[in-house]
Amino acid sequence: MKTERITKILLLTLIGMLTLGIGVINSRAAEKEESAFKFPTKNIREMWWACSLEFRKIRPNMREDSRVYLCDCYTDYMRKNYTPEEVLSMTQEQARTLGLRMRRICPLPVPQIMT
Repeated sequence: MKTERITKILLLTLIGMLTLGIGVINSRAAEKEESAFKFPTKNIREMWWACSLEFRKIRPNMREDSRVYLCDCYTDYMRKNYTPEEVLSMTQEQARTLGLRMRRICPLPVPQIMT
């Protein structure tokens, strides 16, 4: 009886330690991934906001959740594949070409009808 109780306590302690260890590992991995991005937070927010404003102009009836999804996707793509300098130095033609490519990379989500 006493041995079983000690075994349970040891197992619970081990599970707790493993859970904490995994949490720390995931946290450190997320920090490393975040530091790999080249854009300051302010630039990311500005890109997202510009995307949102543009979609409000060209598609005023677009659902809010669709616009959020698309701007998240666009912003993530830009910050993973370009530097801030590359984005700022894009010509109008390069930006237009990128916009057309983004239609394939981030397709408009199909609305789900709740039944």
